[in-house]
Amino acid sequence: MSSEPILVIKDNDSTIGIRARVGEEFAEHEIQLNVMLAYYWDNDLPVIESLIDLFESVVKRTINEVLPHENLLLKYDLITDDEIGKASRFEIHLIEVKADDISLRLDGKILALKGISSKEEYSQGILGLKLKKEDDSNDGIIVKSVEKNIPTEKKISFKEFARQQRLKNNNQ
Repeated sequence: MSSEPILVIKDNDSTIGIRARVGEEFAEHEIQLNVMLAYYWDNDLPVIESLIDLFESVVKRTINEVLPHENLLLKYDLITDDEIGKASRFEIHLIEVKADDISLRLDGKILALKGISSKEEYSQGILGLKLKKEDDSNDGIIVKSVEKNIPTEKKISFKEFARQQRLKNNNQ
C-alpha cells in the first residue's frame, strides 16, 4: 500500500465524511448535517460561513491525526448561487491541500450542498445552481477562489467551538 497521504471527502443528504490516510494509518470524521444545520438555524447563525468554518476545522483535525503538522494550506473554489449570506447552495471544489510542505492526494474533491438557507428548502431538497445571466445580475453562480493557511491550535470542545462561532458572527 502506498504511503502517499490521501484526503477523501464524501457527502450525502445527511453527512459530510472526511477521511485522511497515510499508509495503513487513517482517521475519519463525519459532520452530521441535520444536527449542525438545525443548530445554525435555531441560533440565527450564517449557515454557509459556519459550515465552511466547521468543514475546514474537521479537515485540519482529521489530517493532523495521521500526519501531524503545524500549518494546513487549503486551496479551493467556493461556488454559490448568490452572495454568501443569501445563498441556498454552495460547492467547495478542493484544488490543493498541504500539511506543512506535504501535498495530499485528493479523492472526492467536491462538496456540494443545496437548499440550506432554510429548514423547508433543505427538507425538500430543492434549488440548484443557476446559469450565469448575460446581464451580470446576481441570479448567477458566484465563484470565489480561497487560499487559507490554518495553523494548529489547541484542542477545544464543541461547546467552546460553538461559543467562538457565536462571538465571531456577532462581531461581523
